[in-house]
Amino acid sequence: MTRPATWTLGAVYAAAWAIAGWLWNGPPSDLDNFFLPAVRIVLSGHPLLVYTVRYQGIIANDNGPLGLVPLTAVSAVVSQLGWLDDERLRRMLIMGAFSIFSLLMAWEAVGAIDRLRGAALAGPARLLAYAVFALSPTLVNGVLGYGHVEQPMELWLVLLALRLLARGRSASAGISFGLAILTRSLAAVPMIPLGLLLVARGRWRALIAMGGSAAVTITFVLVPFALADRSDTIYSLVTHRAQLPVGGGSFWQLVVGTPYQWLPQRWDVLFVLGLVVLLSLIVIAGRRDLEPSSPDVYALLALTALALPLLAKSVWPYYYLDAYVFGAVWLLGQAEPLALRRRLVGITVPLVAVLGTFLTEYEMPSSAARTRLVEGVAMGLILSVLTVALVVRLRRPPIRVSVHVAGRPGR
Repeated sequence: MTRPATWTLGAVYAAAWAIAGWLWNGPPSDLDNFFLPAVRIVLSGHPLLVYTVRYQGIIANDNGPLGLVPLTAVSAVVSQLGWLDDERLRRMLIMGAFSIFSLLMAWEAVGAIDRLRGAALAGPARLLAYAVFALSPTLVNGVLGYGHVEQPMELWLVLLALRLLARGRSASAGISFGLAILTRSLAAVPMIPLGLLLVARGRWRALIAMGGSAAVTITFVLVPFALADRSDTIYSLVTHRAQLPVGGGSFWQLVVGTPYQWLPQRWDVLFVLGLVVLLSLIVIAGRRDLEPSSPDVYALLALTALALPLLAKSVWPYYYLDAYVFGAVWLLGQAEPLALRRRLVGITVPLVAVLGTFLTEYEMPSSAARTRLVEGVAMGLILSVLTVALVVRLRRPPIRVSVHVAGRPGR
């Protein structure tokens, strides 16, 4: 494609998001309940007090402040135009502006596919690959429906970190991971399997460089907020989750109303992180060939991303986006001629992610306990089967084809 055609498609994509923002008439989202109130605090001259925002008295924004930076810049323009109090106009500009992060995420994802295949996709295949990421139903649902405009930004930074780590630039990868975590706290999950992989390969310098630069980046940004408003910052980022009730979407519906309900309510994060560690160790122990640059690393990240919707006490539709993106990269990056069985497993990841998005969205408006129970247990069973299938597949090294040319054995 020519450069003018590329820019034209990008402009059309941004315009489509802007129009969708204008037309959307759903209920108030996290954009309205958390992010824009925080932006108003920044615009009023108090940027370090953004964690004072509450919804229904106890629910707080548990993500870092980096996503508020571009949102504040866009909102400042909206304010200058006099549209900040007009819901449709401000949403139109915000959705159009933030579409750049969806394109950046898709660009990194398609670039990863090119590297895994060893050749760049071209023509309609390349456009289709971009569409897989930029037009994902889970992405549209999360950004437009739930107002999580920061999620594509976070995934772009994570994919960038993976590219840098595969090239041996561990410190730069750590900075990118740190920025991703400052955008969305769940970006810390991919660092667990990658960190364990570096440990298993004895790459301690790379681990220290990645972890150290990520820690320094996060600390440098969060310390001013903690100094200015320690209690609200700690409450928002650390402690408030334990006060939230058990919602729908997972196996934990089985303990609602029982004496064991306190387990997921207080400790669901530990269950999620524990499963991430366990799955990572099982795969890494069986794959001596696995490296940060290996194609199957994206499958490992998709596998560990499934731990969140499987064991979180409240599952929201956009929780499936990380698994969708990593799974789609792994699927489309398969270039081996005998990779049919791997493709069959790979295609189930984005398909189940989309299914989970729709089923969880269907359950959200329901107040019936039976509906939440049936949907949660059903998705829990589906995710459990997929998790086991992925573990089994990932523990098998890829088939290497021996090619014979002119009667000579291949090497």
